[in-house]
Amino acid sequence: YQIAAILPHIGEMVSFGDDLGMQRGLAIGPEKWRKYLGPCYRKMYGLIKAYKPGTLVYMHTDGCIHEIMPDLVACGVDMINPQFRANGIDNLVRVCRKEQIIPINLDLDRQLFPFATRSELFDHVGEAVESLYMKEGGLGLNIELNYEVPLDNVVAILDAAEKYRHYKG
Repeated sequence: YQIAAILPHIGEMVSFGDDLGMQRGLAIGPEKWRKYLGPCYRKMYGLIKAYKPGTLVYMHTDGCIHEIMPDLVACGVDMINPQFRANGIDNLVRVCRKEQIIPINLDLDRQLFPFATRSELFDHVGEAVESLYMKEGGLGLNIELNYEVPLDNVVAILDAAEKYRHYKG
């Protein structure tokens, strides 16, 4: 009912958030997710696509979700916001760039931000961009900062993002 209520008000993109994963995998595993939750997501996102087919569906989800990212796309998600640390760069590259192309807005490793050196932060941003960049697009960086991140590290993260802003591989 909530999705039906917003349909007359949707714009070019609709954003959803649901923390499906834990640090090392899905709480119920991929098979049960596909059996029980996948059909629900397909129905929810299907309502949006049926009402306004050009609308993009953006989904934030914390935790290790790389196993079901293709399923989320099959359900109607156009861009996923996965976490770097929980999914690992190798899994994200494999799932989102090799097995199929999945646009992502990568949540950089906020657990690293408070403790890393400037060099480590540049390496982190560089690894993410260099590994997941496509000339066609499909990569965004999400930088979540909180009070635990020293100002010098905030500056380093933003400097690194600026350095890689126009990366062309």
